[in-house]
Amino acid sequence: MNDELLFEWFRQNEADILRYLPYFLSRDNELKTVADACSKEHEKIRLLIRDWFYQFFVDTATWGLKYWEEFLNITPQNGDNYTTRRNRIKILLNAHDVSTKNFMTNLINRFLNDNSGELIEHNESYYFDICFNNGSLFDWEGLKEAIKLYKPAHLGVKFFAMQNVQSSVFVYGLINIAQQIEVEAEKGYSIEPIDNIFTAFGLVNIASQMELNFDTSIGERNLSLDGKTIFYGIADDANTIEI
Repeated sequence: MNDELLFEWFRQNEADILRYLPYFLSRDNELKTVADACSKEHEKIRLLIRDWFYQFFVDTATWGLKYWEEFLNITPQNGDNYTTRRNRIKILLNAHDVSTKNFMTNLINRFLNDNSGELIEHNESYYFDICFNNGSLFDWEGLKEAIKLYKPAHLGVKFFAMQNVQSSVFVYGLINIAQQIEVEAEKGYSIEPIDNIFTAFGLVNIASQMELNFDTSIGERNLSLDGKTIFYGIADDANTIEI
């Protein structure tokens, strides 16, 4: 029986003696009472064996972690939880592995709760980036210690906590300066009366002079404004418009 099957057996098989006896025997109250009492004692033994079995594996060990730490000469820190201590043990157990990109990525994800870790190499500049989702890191000191242990000594490292924002960004602004616009009309050019409403929304600090220059032979330069001119907001300085 392999380790996976053993774990499954320990999780699901609660001790029950009557399971191995003919069904009709469970209908005898005296026999059933004795069998239930024995089953409880067997269940205590099963749980004790399971607890010992779990200590042989770093991912399931609890009180047995101290023996792993003694073997690897690790001094546990006050307040360390099981996950932090297990990561520290596994890092030292893998100390002879080659620090490939794939290995380092897996190492980073040991300290994240969503496996979002990514390593980006900048070999020409002798450093690499470590990127992960903001809020997914649960052991900052452990990650730094692990990277320091495994990264090549000549390479630097930068850490980036990425924040994804799924929203629209709208940018509004104000016009500080509306500069002069000059339009030169050719000879014979005429301007029809302006009948439309002119509306300006927002804040205008400076509306500079606007000039329309015509050929001297165009004649009179009369312009009639039959529509309304409406300004919404505040106008600090609205200069003249000359035609």
